[in-house]
Amino acid sequence: MDVICSGWGRTGTRSLKRALEILLKKPSYHMQNILLNRKDAKLWHDLIFNNVSDNYDWDRIYKGYGACLDFPSCNYYKELMSFYPNAKIILTIRDDQSWIKSWNVLENKILKSFTFKFLSKIPNTSFKLQKDIHNKMIINEAFKGHLDDKNRMIEFNKWNHSVKEYVQDENILVYQVKEGWEPLCNFLGLPIPDEPFPYLNKTKNMGHMSRFINFMFIFIIIVSIAMIIASVFFGVQYFR
Repeated sequence: MDVICSGWGRTGTRSLKRALEILLKKPSYHMQNILLNRKDAKLWHDLIFNNVSDNYDWDRIYKGYGACLDFPSCNYYKELMSFYPNAKIILTIRDDQSWIKSWNVLENKILKSFTFKFLSKIPNTSFKLQKDIHNKMIINEAFKGHLDDKNRMIEFNKWNHSVKEYVQDENILVYQVKEGWEPLCNFLGLPIPDEPFPYLNKTKNMGHMSRFINFMFIFIIIVSIAMIIASVFFGVQYFR
């Protein structure tokens, strides 16, 4: 692990994920790794709900990755600093008003959508595990149970301040993705790539993720219906 990102989700983590993959030439670990990956979702679920983060073998999750970003990784940046002592820390920030606006779009279009709520009720799926992780690590711990914008922004600012206080100045980059390549490359001691900085997952593009989850929902329904029809057909054939 070369880089540990301690910033919350909706602070440009998708863009930074891709930028770090270009720079480090290794994959970066993000919340999206959990959503459709039951194996990883189960690892995180067991870690979080069994409270075994102390002395945890983080290579079980991060082996082969050059960086980690977003929830729930950012919640454990202190433990990760101990496990990967040579890693550098990046704190992604943005102003609290634009952050809460972006977060609310995520919640309303994805997490509160009928599709996600339906899929997250199916036991033992990555969606169900992800919902449990979201409720505990984000709503209860990061947001301290607050449901209103004002208090969530307060907790957002408190978190950023606490990270800056905890990490020594020479080992941390406080960064906004709108700054592009230069501060990032200077911090990591790497040359600036000969390509534009990858600005991804803007708030206005959140609909793409929503459509993807809706597609997954339709796909599961079609497969389920096909299985039922197949079962009935072969059952009739068997008893003829």
